[in-house]
Amino acid sequence: MDKLSTGWFISDPMKYLIFAVLLSLLVRLISSLLRSLEIKYASANNQPAYFRLVWQSFLGLGPDPLRNDLWFPFILGIIEFACYPILMVTGSWLVIGAWLTLKTLPQWKHWAEMRHPFNRFLIGNTIVIILSFLIMIKFVSLQ
Repeated sequence: MDKLSTGWFISDPMKYLIFAVLLSLLVRLISSLLRSLEIKYASANNQPAYFRLVWQSFLGLGPDPLRNDLWFPFILGIIEFACYPILMVTGSWLVIGAWLTLKTLPQWKHWAEMRHPFNRFLIGNTIVIILSFLIMIKFVSLQ
């Protein structure tokens, strides 16, 4: 019988979910640090202090209410941290690649003009994949 067809299991589902939430918060913090650098670098000196910008970014707030993220990236991060390790252990890397492609395509034209947000996107997704691999090693196994 093929090893991948035997299934997978999570050794401690509650810790797995807690890790997904905490790591999504960590990625949000890193993204907020990077976004605040972009804002501070690109704007005049009339911006608040750097760590105030970090806090506002972490909260999903900004000067333009239409650009507030409403914590949707955080929720998406939890879903990715819950799914990626399982996809990795089952060898479904193509699904991860397809998902990243779907996330990239809608913003491609905007990112061609503004590289900082694109680089932040790449950094965030790289961190998610690396941390997901570490979660996989700790919690997810093939049966």
